[in-house]
Amino acid sequence: MRVGIVTQPLEMNYGGILQNWALQQALKKLGHEPITIDAYQRYSTTRYLFNSLRAIIKRMTGQKAYMPNPYKGALRNELMGRFIEQNINKTKVMWHYKRRVVKQYGLDALVVGSDQVWRAKYNGDHLEDMYLRFAEGLDLKRVAYAASFGIDNWEYTAEQTAGCAGLAQRFDAVSVRELSGVNLCREHLNVEAQCVLDPTMLLEAKDYQPVIDSGWDGGEPYLAVYCLDVTPEKEAFINQLAAERGLKVRQFSAGWNSTLTVEQWLAMLRKAAVVVTDSFHGTVFSILFGRDFYTIGNADRGNTRIHGMLQSLGLETRLVTDLKAADITSHDINWNQVRISLASERKKSMEFLANSLN
Repeated sequence: MRVGIVTQPLEMNYGGILQNWALQQALKKLGHEPITIDAYQRYSTTRYLFNSLRAIIKRMTGQKAYMPNPYKGALRNELMGRFIEQNINKTKVMWHYKRRVVKQYGLDALVVGSDQVWRAKYNGDHLEDMYLRFAEGLDLKRVAYAASFGIDNWEYTAEQTAGCAGLAQRFDAVSVRELSGVNLCREHLNVEAQCVLDPTMLLEAKDYQPVIDSGWDGGEPYLAVYCLDVTPEKEAFINQLAAERGLKVRQFSAGWNSTLTVEQWLAMLRKAAVVVTDSFHGTVFSILFGRDFYTIGNADRGNTRIHGMLQSLGLETRLVTDLKAADITSHDINWNQVRISLASERKKSMEFLANSLN
């Protein structure tokens, strides 16, 4: 089956890129032909000004409304763009999701996922396209795989809720990445959803070996820091942990401040003695590679998605929400039990994906 993937734009985000690559690998294992719809969702100047004015008026009248983000030029650089071009099968770039892409690429199904594709804050006026508004009326399979709201409260406006609920009810199968998402789907979209693994966890550590930069060398044993939002409090915690473990700190950035390719980022996590991160996918790969790790809570980006995953694997104590009270003394992780739990969840998630496209 020819499967089109609808996801967040493939930009300067290690986790966002790798979840898409992993979903393609999982679909290939099931015998399908995946292709990612490479959409940037750019606004024209006129449309941007109109949406901005509409949002301002709504706010002035006491309604909830998110300001649209203007298009700011190229959204990839060579650092991550090379991995995308070489490893991810994708359509030609389009500035909006368009109905004709289904016929143009002979798609039999559309899979929405993963990452925070259903978070209003990150999608603005394009939110309903994440529910396949652009493919209304077309005869094809509609599946949501590990779609995430990112948070456990409902942030849609009444208008967004009505539009997205109608679209969600046309899906053949719906799955979400967090248990809280199951309740949000039931209560606000009137659909039943299954909780599944993020696509990156459908693969085992060995599946990433071909794309890890084996030549990247982090030097002497180090504590790898991959934080999306750095604060003095986090730095104090990191320095205290490094002193406790006798490790050198190596800090790595995300987004436009990144210095590692995707392949090097994987190698950095794979070779670390300890990882400190506030990132969902930083946490995921620490687990997949069996690294000792601490995840610092990041409420603005959504703690729910991280806590639920850690809880399902018996690793919730690795989520640090109070930096001053955190216990940094060495605690061994029962990796054998983690792998057993992960294998069980992986089996159920792959079965959902297979059955939903059957």
